[in-house]
Amino acid sequence: MDRTELLTVTHGPVFVDSTGRRARRLRILAVALCLAFVVSLGVLASGLFGTSVDLSTAMPTPTASATASASTTAG
Repeated sequence: MDRTELLTVTHGPVFVDSTGRRARRLRILAVALCLAFVVSLGVLASGLFGTSVDLSTAMPTPTASATASASTTAG
């Protein structure tokens, strides 16, 4: 092989994905990342503009759970 033949061989593309699998995987990854970003923006917006939740009504209290267990064992 002479020098000009080597130069023409090395100028070709290094990697060609003729099946399109790499592009499909990158597209799926990009869509998943965009969806995660949109969901995080939705959570942020609901936190900024949503109503506040009183945690005392959302969380069970020890007295309420004791009352509930007493009523189930009594009946």
